[in-house]
Amino acid sequence: MPRELRPSLSAVAIMRNEAANLPGLLRNLSGRVNELVLVDDGSTDDSVNIARKAGDWVRVVPHRMDDLQGFAGQRNAGLAVATGDWVLHMDCDERLSDDLFDEISCALPGTLRNAFRYRRLNYFLHRPMHYGGWNSWNRPQLARRGAHRFEGRIHEACVVDGGDSAIGQLSAMMHHFNDPDLAYRFSKSARYVEMEADRLREAGRRMGLMDLSVAPVMIWIKKYILQRGLLDGIPGLIAAIHSATAEFRIRALVWDQQNRIERGELEDRFRRTGPGK
Repeated sequence: MPRELRPSLSAVAIMRNEAANLPGLLRNLSGRVNELVLVDDGSTDDSVNIARKAGDWVRVVPHRMDDLQGFAGQRNAGLAVATGDWVLHMDCDERLSDDLFDEISCALPGTLRNAFRYRRLNYFLHRPMHYGGWNSWNRPQLARRGAHRFEGRIHEACVVDGGDSAIGQLSAMMHHFNDPDLAYRFSKSARYVEMEADRLREAGRRMGLMDLSVAPVMIWIKKYILQRGLLDGIPGLIAAIHSATAEFRIRALVWDQQNRIERGELEDRFRRTGPGK
C-alpha cells in the first residue's frame, strides 16, 4: 500500500508448496500492502526461497498445520505476527483486483467497522465460474487487527468482534485462480475429504444406505441444476460431479471407520470357518 495511505495494511496468506503461485502474488501485492506474512506449512519446493528473495516487506512464518486447529490455526498464526492496522487474509492463488484495491483504500480510513466482506470470482480449470455455487462466496476476509480471529479446522471462518453489525460490504471482487489442473484438484481434495470424514465421525454421525446413495446425488442436483452449474458448460459439469463424488468419499470413509473389520479379526474368521464363509 502506498506510504501515504493510512491505516496500514498487512496481507496474510497460508502456503504449502506454492512456488508456482508466489511470483504472481508478490507482483500483485507489491506496493499495495505494507507487509505480506506467509504462513508456511512445511513447503518442500522453492516457496520459502522465492518469498525471502522478495524483500523485507515479505515475512515467512514456519507453522505446521495440526489436526486440531487445521486451517484456522494457520490463519491465526499469521494474524499473531502481522503488524498492520488492518489484515487482508488471502490464499497464494488469489489476486487483488484494481477495483477491490481502490475500494479498500477508500473504505478503511476513518471507518468504524471492524471488517469488510467481499465477493470472489472463482476459477476452475482456468475459467471463471459464475454458477454452480462458485458465486456464493462472500466473507469478511479483510478485518481490523485485534478485532477478529479464525475458527474452524476445515472451512475456517473469520469471527469479527461486534458481529454482523460491525461488518461492511465491498462491491468489487477478489480473483481466485484455484488449481493449476484437475489432477492437482483431485490430490488436494483427498486431504479435505479425510478431514471432513474425521469431523463427521467425531460428531457421532452414523452412516447408512441413504447417506451413501442419496446425499451425493442431491449435491449434484444442487450444484448442476438448482445453482445452474450447467450454464458454465463442461467445467460446470465436471465441478458438479467432483463435488458429488467428494461427498460420497467422505461418507464412505466414515462408514468404513464405523464398520471396519480389522485384519486380525478377518484372519480369525478364516481360521474358524474357512474361506468365503
